[in-house]
Amino acid sequence: MEATYPPEEIKTFPSKNHTSTFRKHLPKGPVREMDPPRAASAAGEDGNERVLSYGDVVLLRSDLAILRGRHFLNDRIIAFYLAHLSSAFGANDDDADLLLLPPSIPYLLSNLPDPESVAMVAEPIRLASRRLVFLPVNDNPDASLAEGGSHWTLLVLDATAGASRPRFVHHDSLGVVNVPAARCLAAALRPLLPDADNGVPLVEGPTPMQVNGHDCGIYVLAVARAICNWWRDRRGQQQEGGTDWFDTVRKEVDAASVKAMRAEMLHLIARLIQEKEEEKKKYMDREVGKED
Repeated sequence: MEATYPPEEIKTFPSKNHTSTFRKHLPKGPVREMDPPRAASAAGEDGNERVLSYGDVVLLRSDLAILRGRHFLNDRIIAFYLAHLSSAFGANDDDADLLLLPPSIPYLLSNLPDPESVAMVAEPIRLASRRLVFLPVNDNPDASLAEGGSHWTLLVLDATAGASRPRFVHHDSLGVVNVPAARCLAAALRPLLPDADNGVPLVEGPTPMQVNGHDCGIYVLAVARAICNWWRDRRGQQQEGGTDWFDTVRKEVDAASVKAMRAEMLHLIARLIQEKEEEKKKYMDREVGKED
């Protein structure tokens, strides 16, 4: 049985194409992001070397080392894979039902000083018009601390039952560790849902428990992918109301699928790098042809 939390009063909180809109509003000090891991330097590689530009995300060689080892995922990797899901599931259009946000945006919205600031900053993403909004949650309590935080979870704004009955669903692979951070973000976003007549409850969704201290970010991405699969299948069957993605998460997300996901992401990145190189070569060949 999923736990349900009542809406909280709005308080002052502790610290695609919309990303640039948010950059100027980011809190002072760096947004939480891990330094390049020792694995990259130990291999004699430049951890800060850029290996792939994908939308607004630039992956570094150090990010590949994170995926190869037993490392806590950073913001870039999570932002990259959610951008990939956005592309794969047709969520890049401004009027798309799905919205998968990079970690920096939910973190910013949680740390703004008042509801007016939240409304102003969130206006471009039009939360109230979406059916599903994916919001990665980090438990970093200090926006000025670059390496703060120790746990990733996923908060989903679910309006699949209609704009008058939205809810927040929180998926936490350590039980309820990140509930305070999820509550803070949900409280910041409730005023942006004026058509809701149910108070927009926060419920805990079923999430397989992680078996180590570093795979929470992978669980976030695996759950996000499962929900996207459920949404695609649901749309294909033209279903309306009365269902949710909980069974899909139970079927698709487990320790084995999470373990395999690191390798899958490395293969995806390698394929995208190869495609970029092929595009670059074709461009250079065309330019040479023009000169001839």
